[in-house]
Amino acid sequence: MQIECHAKVNLTLDVLERRPEDGYHYIRSVMVPISLHDRLFLEAADEGISLESRPPVTGRLEENLAYRAAALLREATGCRRGAVIRLQKAIPVAAGLAGGSTDAAGVLVGLNRLWGTGLSDRELAELAIRLGSDVPFFIWSRSARVEGVGERITPIAVAEPLWMVLATPDVAKSTGRVYEWFDQLPEVASRPDTGAMEEALARGDAALVGRLLCNVFEQVMLPRHPEIARLKEAMLAGGALGAVMSGAGPTVLGLVPHREAGEALLRQVRPLARGAWLVRTVG
Repeated sequence: MQIECHAKVNLTLDVLERRPEDGYHYIRSVMVPISLHDRLFLEAADEGISLESRPPVTGRLEENLAYRAAALLREATGCRRGAVIRLQKAIPVAAGLAGGSTDAAGVLVGLNRLWGTGLSDRELAELAIRLGSDVPFFIWSRSARVEGVGERITPIAVAEPLWMVLATPDVAKSTGRVYEWFDQLPEVASRPDTGAMEEALARGDAALVGRLLCNVFEQVMLPRHPEIARLKEAMLAGGALGAVMSGAGPTVLGLVPHREAGEALLRQVRPLARGAWLVRTVG
């Protein structure tokens, strides 16, 4: 089985209060899947779980989200079968695009079919949240409002595909540290208008979508990492309808009116980033 595991971007991202029982933050975000994707190859085996990746997996195998997804599905269903997992990575790591999360969701969906474990999408999503807050979104991998700690997924309408340029500056970040910085803010200067964004997407009003792009994490990331701010400024100077950092960063997206404008903007911002792509929304 071969699966395309698409990246996501956050058109809006708001961070709300903490959940009392464990301290996790509630969020509200408009998320859309995009054409940039990893390729996942799955093969059933008699026993054991093996994982191969290009580029190679870093860190301990047991910490890899794709491996953990397979192990979790076996544990939850009592399945005794094994799997060979092969990954061809295109989504950059720790970039705010959820590359590990989309791979984990692909493993859950794919092995559920290969192993015949028979879980519904909703049951898979309930497992997915145990792997990470972005993983449930990718069980359906369609445009949605994401709330709670990532477990509440409400599909939304997107009238027309959106074209955008993504650029990832050479910035290392820890998502946990970004949340810590956010918690230290004396006040949040501005928050996204999620409802207005959903209406703009439903109408296909790309110009309004561009004006409504908003991520509260920019308030802590841009002052600490001026290269992200410079990249956002370059997107806007190059004709983007709007620009915003995705997730906890550092990738910046610049929304463009059409593919040709995206190709021109890509040429302008590529020298400022360690990776840059022209993509569109999918799903």
